[in-house]
Parts: sequence; C-alpha cells; structure tokens
Amino acid sequence: MSILKFWNKLRDYWWGQPIVLSLLFLPVAGWLSPRLMLPEGKAYLVYLPLAACFSLLMVYDWRALPGIALAVFIRYSDRAGIDITVIMTLFYLACLSICWWGYRYQSQNRWCAGFSELKLGKYRLIWLVAMPPLLFIFGLKLIIGLDLLPDELGMMPGNGINLHTLVNFQAVLIGCLSSMQLFYFVLRIIKNPRFARVLWGRICREIAPSVKKIELQLWLAVLSVLVFVLAYHTADTNFMQVPDYSLTLLLPVMLYSAMRFGYQFNGIIWATTLIVLFFNYPGYVQWNNLLHNLTMISSMMLAFTLSILMTSAVHTRQRMDHAKAQSASLKDPVIGLPNLRALKRDLAKTPRSTLCFLRISELDLLSRNYGMQLRIRFKQKLASTLHRVLEEGEDVYHLPGYDLVLRLNGSNAEAKVATIQSTLEKFRLVWNGLPIHPPLGISYCGVYSEVAHLHLLLGELSSLAEMSLTSGRAENVQNDHHVAQEEIKRKVALLHWVQRSLDNDSFVLMAQPIVGVRGDTYHEILLRMLDDDNNTVSPGEFMPVVHEFGLAYQLDLWVLRETLQFMDQHREALPSARFAVNLSPSSLCRPSLCQDVYDALQQYQVEPYQLALEVTESHLVQDVKYAKNSLRELRQLGCRIALDDFGTGYATYDRLKELHVDTLKIDGSFVRGMLTNKVDYQIISSICKVALMQRLSIVAEYVETEEQRDVLKSLGVDYMQGYFIGEPQPLASLVQPNKDVQAPD
Repeated sequence: MSILKFWNKLRDYWWGQPIVLSLLFLPVAGWLSPRLMLPEGKAYLVYLPLAACFSLLMVYDWRALPGIALAVFIRYSDRAGIDITVIMTLFYLACLSICWWGYRYQSQNRWCAGFSELKLGKYRLIWLVAMPPLLFIFGLKLIIGLDLLPDELGMMPGNGINLHTLVNFQAVLIGCLSSMQLFYFVLRIIKNPRFARVLWGRICREIAPSVKKIELQLWLAVLSVLVFVLAYHTADTNFMQVPDYSLTLLLPVMLYSAMRFGYQFNGIIWATTLIVLFFNYPGYVQWNNLLHNLTMISSMMLAFTLSILMTSAVHTRQRMDHAKAQSASLKDPVIGLPNLRALKRDLAKTPRSTLCFLRISELDLLSRNYGMQLRIRFKQKLASTLHRVLEEGEDVYHLPGYDLVLRLNGSNAEAKVATIQSTLEKFRLVWNGLPIHPPLGISYCGVYSEVAHLHLLLGELSSLAEMSLTSGRAENVQNDHHVAQEEIKRKVALLHWVQRSLDNDSFVLMAQPIVGVRGDTYHEILLRMLDDDNNTVSPGEFMPVVHEFGLAYQLDLWVLRETLQFMDQHREALPSARFAVNLSPSSLCRPSLCQDVYDALQQYQVEPYQLALEVTESHLVQDVKYAKNSLRELRQLGCRIALDDFGTGYATYDRLKELHVDTLKIDGSFVRGMLTNKVDYQIISSICKVALMQRLSIVAEYVETEEQRDVLKSLGVDYMQGYFIGEPQPLASLVQPNKDVQAPD
C-alpha cells in the first residue's frame, strides 16, 4: 500500500509518473510497430510511437513532454550521433507541441475527457490523427531535403513523393487512428488500477442491450479464425497462402461488431487485430511487386479503420441517446421523481410488490397560496424523507396532481406501511419559517406482476386514501371495501355516460314552469341523462363527476345552445318564451363565458331578456372576484341573473352586497318545513324582507301544497316552482297541444 500511495503522489509531477511511463511506453511502442526492410529503405506498416506520445499527453498534458523528449533522445542516441539525436528530439517535440496546442485550443477545458466523450471526436481526428503524419512525414522529408538530417532512418528514400513515403505516411496515420485509444487505456490503468473497473463498466454500457453472451462468443470465434487464417504463413508458399483481397472479409465482421458492441470495445479489438495482422503480413502479402501491394493493403486497412471506428461511434451515440431518452421518459422533468411509466416497468420486473398510495390533502390550496414551488419542494422533500426508510429496490413515484405512489417489496407489507405512516406523521416542511404538514391519506394493496389494470387500481387506491383522511389509518384494498369499490365503478360508468351524451347530443332537456303570482310564466331548464339501459339519471348523481373531471363548462354551453336553438326553432309557437339555465361556479369564472353567451344569443337571434342564468350561491365563496366580473358583464348584455339555493351558503346576506343579481331563489329545504318549523318560516320571511329592500324578485322552490303556496304568497314571494305548480316535462312538450302547465289561482 505504501508503494501505491507513493506512486499516486508522483502523477502530478513531470519528473514522476510522466517521465517513468514515457521511458517505458516509447520503447514498447517502437517494438510493437510492424516494419520490414526493403531495398529502398525501412517501411513501417503501423507506426506507434506518435500514438503513444499523444496518449501520454492526454493523460498528463504538457507535463508529459520532458519525459517524451528524454525517451526520444535515448532511443535515437543508440543508433546515431548526438547531432542527429538532438535534431530528431526537437523535431518530435515540435510536431507534438503544434498538434497538442491545436487540440487543447479547440477542445478547451474538455481536453482531458476520455474516448467515451464522442463529441470531441472531430477535434481528435483533425489534431491527433490527420495533422501528426502530415507534420511528421513531410517535415522529415523537408529536413532531409535541406541536408539538415541524413536519411539514416531509412524512411524517406529518394526525392519527391513515392510509394515508400506513402506507405510510411499511412503507417503513422493508422497508428494514430487505431492505437492511441489502446495506449490511453493502458496508461489510465497503470496510473490508477481502479480505472480497469470503470473501463469495463463503460464497455458493458455501450454494448447493445439485446446482445447475448453467446452472440459475443460466436463473434470472437469468427474473428479469431479469420485472423488466424490471414496471419498463418509457412515456408511452403502453396500451403495456406491466402490472397491479399481476403482482408476484405474483416470489414463485414468488424462492422457487425461496430453496430452491436460499442465504440470502446471495437477500438481495443481492432487495434490489437491490426498489430497482429501487420506483424504476420507474410501470410497474405503478395511478394511480386511488394511495395505496390503494401501500399494497397495499407490504404485498405486505413479505410477499414475509419469505417469501423466511425460506424462504432455513430451506433454507440445512437444507443446512448436512446438510453438517455428512455431514462428521461421514466422521470418527471419538474419534480425529478420516477413517473407512472417507471412504476409499470418496476412492477413488471418484480414478481410481487406492495403499492402504497399517498393522498396529500390541501396541497392544491397551499400551492395557490404559496406558489407552485411549494408543491414541487414538498413532494421532493417528502420523497427524500421516505427514501430513508425504504429498502433497496423500493422507490417513490410521482403522479400528476398532488399524489405519490410507493412500490414496496412484497414481504411484510403491514409492518412497512406502519413504518411509512409513522414517518409521515413526523414529516414537516419548513417554508418561509412556517412548518407545513397537510393531512396525508394512505392506502395500499399487494399486486403480482404484471398489473393489467394499473390505472383502475390507482383510482381505487385514491378513493381509499381519501377514506384514510377520515379514518386516520392506512386502508387496505384487500379489506372489506366493497362500498368504495362499487362507488369507483359507478363513478367510471357515470363519466362514460356523460362523455357519450356530450358526444352524441343525447342529454334530455326538461322544462319546469316557474309561475308568477301576477300570471306571467317562464321555465327552468333541467338536465337529465340516460344510462346504458335508458334509465334516467338525475343531475344529483352525475354532476359531481362532471365537476370532478372538468366537464362543467362544456356541459353548460351545450345546455345553453340547445335551449337557444329550441327557442329559435319554435319562435312562432313560443314568441315570448323565457327560460332559466343553470351555470356552474367554475363556468362563471371562465374569462370567455360572456363572449360565448353573447355569440350564442347572436347566432340564434334570441333577445337577452328571454334568458335567465341561475348560479348557486353556496359555491361562490372562494371565487367572488371572478364571479362579480362575469355577473356584471352578463347583466350588461341584458340577461337576468338568479341566485339559486339562497340561504344555504356562507355569509349569505353579506354576499348580496357584493353580487348584483335580479332574483333570489329560496332553497327548497326551507319551503318544505315552513309550516311546521318556525325557524324555516322566519328565514323565508327575512329573505323576503331583504329582497324587497333590494328590489329583487323572489322564487320559492319545492312548492308542493296549496297551503305552502298561500303562505308564500302572503310573505311576498313573486314566483313559485314545484310539483304543485307543475312537474318537469320534456322541453319539446311545450310546443305540443294539451300540454298547458298548471297555474296557481
């Protein structure tokens, strides 16, 4: 261990690791460079010293230059005089410095990124692959041509550019292109042995996910056999002698690898294959016209190297981008937690799991008061707290809205849920100095892979989590919750019927008369829906679903347009008919409501005074500001405004000072008991007095007896509505004969 620590300390000093590894690597690179002596001079098939120098620079930066200079000086001092050695050393340093400076300048602070950083590929191709052979070969040719250096190296025979020079040029190019990565990996492992594990992990990540072990083994076997056949040679030229064009068999084998096994794996394999093949060139080279044959083989292997490495880089980048896209699709970009798709994937991978649903009550209200950032931070902090009590493989998942889901390992679910509930009770989020802890509902159930109806199951868990807010305990789906389950099924069926009725215009419009004590009459439009068996469904059943799923505005406009269309079509039969249409509170807060009402009135040529819009007083508590603006604009259009269910809301009389309306509709719950309950009678009496002071007309609902009618009339009620006055009838019955409504005396 002391030796390793000392070795690690030497990596930051030019006289430490850089100089030791330079003295080691450059001789090894020279020894590994395949070459042969021709009558014209020395011909390299792969020239590796420059590749080794650039790998040293990529690891140690400029600190590697002194060691490289010393290694080059020692290498040439054994074969030439001091002047040639100095010139060659300076020449090496000049070539390396120019190329490394250009690479550093363009890559900026990313120069030290490894070969897995494919974005730097173009800079490496220019400065570390293309420029070195140009500067080295042609610079050497220039120095020799100026008689500054004798051609004792044997690499630049003759004058001008010839085949021998081209072979050496391609050797340097192939060496820099193919082997720099191999030297770099070896250097990194020597510098830090733990890099071997990192490299292995990168190679595994770059391999296509669908690759099986047997596929890789078969490919290695095919490549090994092919290399053996090409490299094998014997004194008998007629035995196992293959032609040089057999090298083309390498291309499809390596291109398959490029598409399947990744850039770094192919770089290592191909660099090793080239060195083996070029060391055993007698097995496939044609000896007649040898120099020309070597030039052709070298050019072909250079083209192969470019094709293989570029194909590997492209396919590896595609796989990495695809993996990043898949990873991004499994995580919510705002909250940063796994989403529903990740939950489906994890459930499919685990034979048995426990789903735990968390309902965060009042988070919507807190978000509106403190901003969206509170919602994001609350979920993130809650998930971080829960991760502390989760086991390996368990996770917290984000659901759209204000809920979270936990996937727990299948065993001992009750104890885990109890631990989670205890953690939630202690959880607090401090926001601007205020500890926030909204009520949290919990439900859970065990599931087996794969979950076919996950969305329905989450809906059931959501309803049980809502029950948990009341019961104060975690609710289990496996317990007796038939009522809740039937309610969920009923809600889903209602939503289906509502959407179908909207799409097919199959809602049923009913009209109930509202008769004035002075003889005038108008009708309130009531909505009915038919289920799959053509049974009538009342608004009390389906309207909560309409509001919950945001269909209220769409339904209100449908009723309004159908009513106005009926008035337009039966203008002659009902020349001065008036109708009251209900508006939901959410519709009243829509900025486009007034314009849509105006457009509908213009389209069907109906006078605004013929339309009364009823709004429910009890629902206007939180939206008074928006309601006031809409009501004011609707009254300016000429429509009459009625405040429905008056007397049941909060701060009822105070609301009259804020909302400008024309009519008050007394809630039927007071009318029913007015003859037997003195409180109900006094409430109706006070409402009538206030309405008289405000000069508002009064409508009493649920008038079911003659006695009720007479008492209401004596209290000053202007209009009456109820089964005694007239039952709801289909809207079309108003234009049919013998369908006159019953009027009071």
